[in-house]
Amino acid sequence: MSDRMRVAVSGLGSRGRYLAREFARHPQTQLVALCDCDEKALEAARRNLGTEAALYTDLETLCREVPFEIGVVASWDPAHRDNAVTFLQHNKHVYLEKPMAQTIADCDAILRAWEASTGTLLVGLELRYCTLCQEIRRLLDAGEIGSVKLASAVDNVSVGGQYYYHNNRRRKSFIRSLMIEKGTHTLDLMNWFIGSEPVRVYSEGGLDVFGGNEPNDKRCRDCDQRTVCPYFMNTGSFTYDYGETAKSAMDFCVYAREVDVDDNSVVIVRYANGAKMTYSECHFTPDYNRHFVLVGDRGRMTAFYNNEQEFLIRIEKRHSSKVDEYHPPRSSGGHGGGDPKILAEFIRRAAANEHSCPGAVDARNSAAIAIAAAESCETHGPVAIPLYEGPAAQAAGR
Repeated sequence: MSDRMRVAVSGLGSRGRYLAREFARHPQTQLVALCDCDEKALEAARRNLGTEAALYTDLETLCREVPFEIGVVASWDPAHRDNAVTFLQHNKHVYLEKPMAQTIADCDAILRAWEASTGTLLVGLELRYCTLCQEIRRLLDAGEIGSVKLASAVDNVSVGGQYYYHNNRRRKSFIRSLMIEKGTHTLDLMNWFIGSEPVRVYSEGGLDVFGGNEPNDKRCRDCDQRTVCPYFMNTGSFTYDYGETAKSAMDFCVYAREVDVDDNSVVIVRYANGAKMTYSECHFTPDYNRHFVLVGDRGRMTAFYNNEQEFLIRIEKRHSSKVDEYHPPRSSGGHGGGDPKILAEFIRRAAANEHSCPGAVDARNSAAIAIAAAESCETHGPVAIPLYEGPAAQAAGR
């Protein structure tokens, strides 16, 4: 009998297929079950993955009928809470794709489910594991700029049109905000770098490029502008930055009338320790990268991230003209090398049968900033974020 841990994956979009493939390849795990409410997606995934895994359209039934140790949640964001809680109630080790959930209450429900379970919960915020962010954390821990008091981060998302405005994520009724879908990566990093909990948020957003007057059912494949439109989506050849292709159905026109999700936003965050942070996200920039600025009481750190791993960190000290530069090394794998490293960390914890939730409260807080920011955009006022005070916070050292 194999001693490899058995894995079930719920949600078989592009990210779900990627994770299923990675767990199937890993020497310590084997893929035994796939779940999706769309039977066509199930069959397509099985063909694409070349697996004989059991197929289910209902996760509770899968959990009752299939023996396995690891549950992977890669469904659309609105289903994250239900899928994660179901796995945890069956005492599985859970790898949960970001964002944690779409409401703070749902995030807290996942944390409470973990507290009542026996397994590991790890949210897929893999940028923490890339060499750039690991080096930033090391330099902060070494006191290079002192205590962080002021910070800013910028998400330039040149692929926003292709990734988000051809599909359901262009509607607030489905995902509410791209700050939740996209921004939680960077917001999680800023929470980690600042080392405190967010307590208050104010945000402004706008829909300035996408959306328009095109019919909601207009498709790229049928459009007479497909040879000249910069947002033409050829689902047969389009590949995401982690190597998977788009679903064939995801080629609706980015200029449709139903588009109402902001394509740019600016956020101000206040932290429990008094630090302040600004975050901006734009989905029509010419470049695809991230910029970080951290100002401490001893100096300033700036950092640059892109998927090509042209990483750069600069440190300037107060009362000094010296500038130190660091170039963290490249590492294999998507998200700056973070993808394989976070999976290795999760598998290590699951193999040790740990009851742990590394970074889960921070994942909740990154989602909470984005959720509160979406509310602030609608109400035009500041929004308070409640602290999480359950055992998961104690496990995280809060």
